[in-house]
Amino acid sequence: MMISLSFVFLSFGICGVVAIIIFYLSKYRLYKAASKFTGPPALPFLGNCHYFAGSTQDILNKIMELFNSYPSPFRVWLGSKLFFAVHDAEQIKTILLSPKAIEKEELYKMIRPWLGTGLFSAPASKWRVHRKLIVPTFNQKILESFVEVFSQQSEIMIKQMKIEINGDEFDVFNYVSLCTLDIICETAMGVSVHAQTDGDPSYVESAKKMFEIVFSRMFKVWLHPDIIFYCTNLAKQQQQCLKYLHGVTNDVIKKKKAELLLLKNKKLNTIEMPDNCGPTRKAFLDLLMELSNNGIKFTDEELREEVDTMMIAGNDTTASVNCFVILMLANYPEIQEKCFQELCDIYGDDIQADVLIKHEDLNRMEYLERVIKETMRLFPVGPILVRHVTDDLDIGDYTLPKGSSVVLGIMKLHRSPEHWIDPLKFNPDRFLPEETRHPFCYIPFSAGPRNCLGFKYAMMAMKVLIATLLRHYVIKKNNIQNIQDIKLKVDLMLKPVVPIKIKIEKRQIIHCKS
Repeated sequence: MMISLSFVFLSFGICGVVAIIIFYLSKYRLYKAASKFTGPPALPFLGNCHYFAGSTQDILNKIMELFNSYPSPFRVWLGSKLFFAVHDAEQIKTILLSPKAIEKEELYKMIRPWLGTGLFSAPASKWRVHRKLIVPTFNQKILESFVEVFSQQSEIMIKQMKIEINGDEFDVFNYVSLCTLDIICETAMGVSVHAQTDGDPSYVESAKKMFEIVFSRMFKVWLHPDIIFYCTNLAKQQQQCLKYLHGVTNDVIKKKKAELLLLKNKKLNTIEMPDNCGPTRKAFLDLLMELSNNGIKFTDEELREEVDTMMIAGNDTTASVNCFVILMLANYPEIQEKCFQELCDIYGDDIQADVLIKHEDLNRMEYLERVIKETMRLFPVGPILVRHVTDDLDIGDYTLPKGSSVVLGIMKLHRSPEHWIDPLKFNPDRFLPEETRHPFCYIPFSAGPRNCLGFKYAMMAMKVLIATLLRHYVIKKNNIQNIQDIKLKVDLMLKPVVPIKIKIEKRQIIHCKS
């Protein structure tokens, strides 16, 4: 019996050694390539995972510390996965324009229980097809039709904020996130959820929790295998969030299909109305369903995935950027005043009247646009981007090997003194038309063929919300914060560690020259 047990243990030991040897041989090419690059010392099996322990603030701080410590590119191991961190503008340009780096990194699969294979997380083969189909739904006329929604919902936000006038500092994200949720629901799904007036933060809170779970799992290699993750409390929390988030979208899709069927039946039984009643605003979901009706079939699941992706891209990201813009305006009263004077030039004495912002007004908000751009330079909503390298990729003096992944340091790039004089100074005039710089040193919406499809939508929505706020209120803070003192964290998107709190006062206007 003792001999038998000894034989079993010996067999297991031999099998384990053989498995390790086979594993390392399969990675030999990557190990050999990695040896040519600098980078932090790595542990066996774990790699550099121990660097990324702690909170999401700790993780971001360590990422930025590494970017500031090593030249571009440098190598990092996350378990057995090899990453090359890049923060050189020309190298980033080569990567983002290359078909060899069009594939999203495998880590993004962890968001698929939520967003499936919508545009953000789709494999390249599916992304190419869906991107081509969805691009027309972002044409200029459709975007212009949404400005009325942006403006109406921003006015509701202003009314909701009245209770804060002349009061103490308050968390502005609570107001902005519910406003952007109302906006995205009406423009993406064609439904009014009245999040602002009903005060229901369920969607915002569920999405926030999902981001935290996904990002935490990405940096904890022991949670990568599904068999382990789904035994944890995090997985239970994820399932609860998904049940709610998917339920919202699924209910809307069912209602929309029922509405379309009813409309179709009415058309069959009534005289067709003349097509001279002006343009009808259509939601993103309506347009996708029209594609389905024209023979380009989206399944119910694909519809939900694309709408869920649009919801998150249009809500959480724009809400975060808006709050950073508001913080900058409170920090720099002279810049806030210049933005207001620009609005005076546009609206004259009607600046505080119940006059909704129109799409033709947005092109005149040039200084406000520069303020938003400078905010996104310092606080890019995606501080890092990750791509998978599907073939050996020459980026100049270096070749990134097939099978590795690349981490693009957007925040490092945006704050680099190589491209920006006094990079931590808030200066909107960096974005005057005559200013020139490397075209890939500022990429808040990514770049190349897989850039953010909704960047025009986002800019239009943000301009309307901030302009509406400034037309009615003066934004203030008790204590001005230096850029370098603003503590940040990341949960796929950049967020402040401490909620952004401001005070508001009613604007007192004697006369505003137009």
